[in-house]
Amino acid sequence: MNPLTLLISFSPWIVFGVLAGHSLVQLEICLVICLLLSVVLNWTDLKNKLIVPWATLLYFIIVCLLVIPLHVYEIIPFIGLASNVVLTLIAFGSIAVGKSFTIQYARKEVPQERWNDIHFIRINQVITGFWGLLFLLGTIKSIIELYIPDYFGVFGDAFLWISMIVGIVFTVKYPPYAKKKIAQKNSS
Repeated sequence: MNPLTLLISFSPWIVFGVLAGHSLVQLEICLVICLLLSVVLNWTDLKNKLIVPWATLLYFIIVCLLVIPLHVYEIIPFIGLASNVVLTLIAFGSIAVGKSFTIQYARKEVPQERWNDIHFIRINQVITGFWGLLFLLGTIKSIIELYIPDYFGVFGDAFLWISMIVGIVFTVKYPPYAKKKIAQKNSS
C-alpha cells in the first residue's frame, strides 16, 4: 500500500492538528481549510465511496457548521477529542463491518483476483487495527488533556507526528513481514 495515498487521505486531520491554533479566528480558518482539503485532495476517493474521505468530509462539515454559522462555541474544547474519536471509530468500525479502511487503498495496487484472498484481507485487518490503536491512544491523550492541559508537554504536541510516522512505517513494513511468515508456514 502506498503510504503517500494514505497520508493524502489523512491530510485534513494532519492540517487540523497543526493549524487549529489558540484563537477562534485561527480555528475557523483552519476548519474551512480542512473542509476544502477534504474535497479537493480526496475528490476521486469520495467518488469511489472510500470510508476515510467520507467520514472526514462529514466531520469537517458538521464542525464547520456548528462553529462558524451556528456559533456553538461550547464544543471547541472537545473538537480535538472528537476528531480522535471519529478516527478511532473509522478504524475499528470499518473492521467491525468487514471493510477495513486500508483494504480500500490496498485494492488500488493489488490485482482484483487477490481482493478476496484470506491473507490479503487479514493483513489489512491487522494494519487497520494498528491504526485504530494509534487513534485510540490519541483519544486517551485527548481525554487526559481535557482534565490536565499540557500534561504531556512537548510529547503531546509531537504525538500526532510520532503516531503518523509509526503508522506509516507499520503500513509499509507489515505486509512483507506477514507474507514471509505465511510463506514459511506454508513451506513447513
